[in-house]
Amino acid sequence: LLRALSSARPPAELGALLCNLSQAAEGRRALLERSGRCVRALLALLRAPLPAQLRRGALGALRNCCFEHEHHAWLLGPEVQALPALLLPLAGNEELTEAETEQLPVDLQFLPPEHRREEEPEIRKMLLETLLLVLIGDEPEAGMENLLEVTIPEELEQQLAQLDRDQEGQGEGEE
Repeated sequence: LLRALSSARPPAELGALLCNLSQAAEGRRALLERSGRCVRALLALLRAPLPAQLRRGALGALRNCCFEHEHHAWLLGPEVQALPALLLPLAGNEELTEAETEQLPVDLQFLPPEHRREEEPEIRKMLLETLLLVLIGDEPEAGMENLLEVTIPEELEQQLAQLDRDQEGQGEGEE
């Protein structure tokens, strides 16, 4: 899979295969092996001029890997540096102040004028979901280290479900 992924023109179906494999714990473990080769190959696909189907599948695999909370520090650390690769497709070529530019990772500070934000809405949404799984916070309070394991009070869960239903109802009227 790694050879196919690293080829000049990886098959578009490979993205869906990787995404499906990453849904299983064994698949995530294989992708998260400590050499980082697999994860870096997936991250490279996000910026490659490849079909959206392949990029979407690679990103889905990365997102699924982010459900493995114990790997977050490694993914964000110097060995993998996933953060700039996940942010780059979301960055536009807007002019920023010097102070704003200095706050960005180095890879995002001076983008060429031809750089364009990811055009596929589904891919932008998946990038944001992936970032939310990785960027929980600098110092979460006790019991909040892994938001996937936090218990949500039933009353709040019902309110959120109602907001989702309301939003879906509004979206249907707009189409």
